[in-house]
Amino acid sequence: MKWWQRLGMIGLIGAVTLAGAGCAHTISEGVRRQADTTISFTQLRADPEAYKGRMVILGGQILQAHNVQEGTLLEVLQKPLDASERPLLTDSTEGRFMVLCSTYLDAAVYAKGREVTVAGRVLGTRTGPVGEVQYTYPLIDCLELHLWPQPVLTSPQYAPYPPWYWDPWYWRPYRRPFWRPWHPYW
Repeated sequence: MKWWQRLGMIGLIGAVTLAGAGCAHTISEGVRRQADTTISFTQLRADPEAYKGRMVILGGQILQAHNVQEGTLLEVLQKPLDASERPLLTDSTEGRFMVLCSTYLDAAVYAKGREVTVAGRVLGTRTGPVGEVQYTYPLIDCLELHLWPQPVLTSPQYAPYPPWYWDPWYWRPYRRPFWRPWHPYW
């Protein structure tokens, strides 16, 4: 095989690998095919009993995690999902739902504020207090659960880049900034 054929083969393998990596989802393909995407959360919250037994994919932010006799019960604030099925960082929500996982989940790991995506069947409703009122939650069985990693926020002040990296007057072709006597770094 000639060198240019090997180079073309390496490029083809790289392109196929990148194309496959770009289509990654958190929920498995088989479960996603079974999920009913026509059900909105507003419809589900209005009448969970009508959708009992249907597969749904929901996501949001954990409000509480309780270990109960049946397993672990997660109270989740619903958030819309993006293309990779991650909850969006937004204040818009359509309500709360509960997820019942048959396995034990540590409440320190599945803590308040963490983002989750869950796929499971609608089990019905569960009632619980929210403040001084009784709230009716749609109850979802935990078939697949994905806990998203916490975002790491960095400040330019502590990043390992030189100060002129963020300087709008930085001359790109050269590795030195313009000298300006009024600049705080000089």
